[in-house]
Amino acid sequence: MTHAYNGMYLADAEVCLANAFDYAIYDCGVTGSIFVHAFVQSGLARQFERGNPCIVAGMSGIELACEALAYCGLLDEEPEPTYGRGLSSEYWAGQMLARYQWDRGCCFTDVFSRVSFERVVSLYQPLHEADSDLFMEQLDQLLAETMPAQTNLARLRALHGLSQSELARTSGVGLKSIQAYEQRVNSLNKASGQTLRRLASALGCSIENLLEYEPQVAVEYLPQ
Repeated sequence: MTHAYNGMYLADAEVCLANAFDYAIYDCGVTGSIFVHAFVQSGLARQFERGNPCIVAGMSGIELACEALAYCGLLDEEPEPTYGRGLSSEYWAGQMLARYQWDRGCCFTDVFSRVSFERVVSLYQPLHEADSDLFMEQLDQLLAETMPAQTNLARLRALHGLSQSELARTSGVGLKSIQAYEQRVNSLNKASGQTLRRLASALGCSIENLLEYEPQVAVEYLPQ
């Protein structure tokens, strides 16, 4: 897998996100879920995923937290950091999430829409002294167990009030192909660039909105 940014910046990215959660929760007094909302809504999560060097290496966790919370109107003034950094389960969760996102190439929005930050924190006690690969395997399993019933393609098509046949005519993508993608018989992630561009144009969305995050999980973990 091609990563969004060089692995030499991963340690900085981990510390940044870990400190952001730590500061937001213990010094700014918001919950982990509220900070997740601010992180995503501010657009900082997307910049983090893309490896924007100003974010993953050029911004401290405290600066990241303040900018995200201020964007959502959740921060009037920046409190002095008082909590000992690196000591909490929330710090560990932020660190592991940064590593997971880099390694798997997934979107934070997709992860948090299916597994809450609090659920990630709950993995601290059994896993915080284990190899990080065990955390990633566990999160893979949790994501696989909460795979959305609908694909993004089916959801967006329904939001636009289009039938599969209408989308086929509008996009120029074959009806059988659309059916196969929506039923997960074929993976839209592996479709040609032309197919993705046509579908995205017909649905007025970005190609990224159509792609599905597929956890790297062993078959035996998938729900029957």
